Amino acid sequence: MEATKQKTCVYLDYNGTTPVYPPVLEAMLPYLTDHFGNPSSSHHFGSEPKAAVNKARRSLLSLIQSVPIADLSSIMFTGCGTESNNVAIRLALLSSTHKVDKDGLLHVVTTNIEHPAITQCLNSYISGGLTPKITVTEVPVDEFGRVSSSDVIDAIQENTALVTIMTANNEVGSLQPVFEIAKICRQKHVLFHTDAAQAVGKVDLRGLADETTGADMVTIVGHKFGAPKGIAALYIRPNCLDENGRVNPEHGGSVLLMGGGQEGGRRGGTENVPYIAGIGRAADMLFEHGDRSGLEANAMHMQKMRSRLLERITTGLEESTGKTDISRVNGPLNADQRLPNTLSIGLKGVQSGRLLADIGEVVACSAGSACHSSSGPTMSYSAILKAMNVPRIAAVGTLRLSVGPNTSLEDV
Repeated sequence: MEATKQKTCVYLDYNGTTPVYPPVLEAMLPYLTDHFGNPSSSHHFGSEPKAAVNKARRSLLSLIQSVPIADLSSIMFTGCGTESNNVAIRLALLSSTHKVDKDGLLHVVTTNIEHPAITQCLNSYISGGLTPKITVTEVPVDEFGRVSSSDVIDAIQENTALVTIMTANNEVGSLQPVFEIAKICRQKHVLFHTDAAQAVGKVDLRGLADETTGADMVTIVGHKFGAPKGIAALYIRPNCLDENGRVNPEHGGSVLLMGGGQEGGRRGGTENVPYIAGIGRAADMLFEHGDRSGLEANAMHMQKMRSRLLERITTGLEESTGKTDISRVNGPLNADQRLPNTLSIGLKGVQSGRLLADIGEVVACSAGSACHSSSGPTMSYSAILKAMNVPRIAAVGTLRLSVGPNTSLEDV
């Protein structure tokens, strides 16, 4: 019965998670059977798993660098994007204590539309629950959900330890000018981290982590581009935590998971080889048929599906209501400034939570607004849409529809 429901329910929530793509599953299986050894073992059974882990590191570097570097230790595998983001913040702060102001505070620059993995972590340092204690400047985005690179740079202070800006927003798909921000942060000797979870597999990120002008730290999440849940990575530029007066806190061992010294001493715990092989294979799929071919084909297909979906929704609403102003698209109008797969659309006179409950067995999507089940003037909605000044009448009825490489014309 459950399998039948899944076949008849159209999946439009690829920003929430992707299915594990068949070639990825195929790449994982040998490490669940024949090559089951521990990659830290020096004997025969450890050699193939160790090789698979290093191969996956190279594959991930090829996603974010124009010319992948030889230093594979720059990729640290983690269990999820939240862990990667938390570690990036902690490394930046602990390495930059020399920059504290007269009150013993460090400073972080971010935006007002970041993922909770960033905002909640920063809040713990603001409150003093974690140390060192910090202040934070949240740079506001415009009505399209994009931040100005000049506003970000202007927010940097003498005690700024970190600038952390997401590459692409998970709700409205807005792309941020992270390449430009990374370059200027490097010139100003301020660490820059970007959460690229939603962007990998949808837009070309090569050059984002180039050694001379790129980001210092980049978060990559497997289940957003065809790998399983439970595997992610954090790129850490070699020596970035030892430059410009910083002192690498990892010289004393891991700052989070202490143990057997895996991941170059950065993260204790035996590596999850099957999942690591899976994320590596998912990365390879984007470029395996030539330069950018898989990535470009996916992006073109997803943009086509998004456009068709928008057309079908707006046309259907106009025909059924006789009104032309019943919907509102949230996010950038310029396709070059947004993810190719993401459609955030507000439906006036609708409460998204109730609509999702009604259509949940037919269409799998999510609310762009975290609405309460009750209606009325106190109904809340997404902080992202609030930050973009989306009118309440559209915000409370917003749906996020996100297509993927496997979305078909019949689906939309």
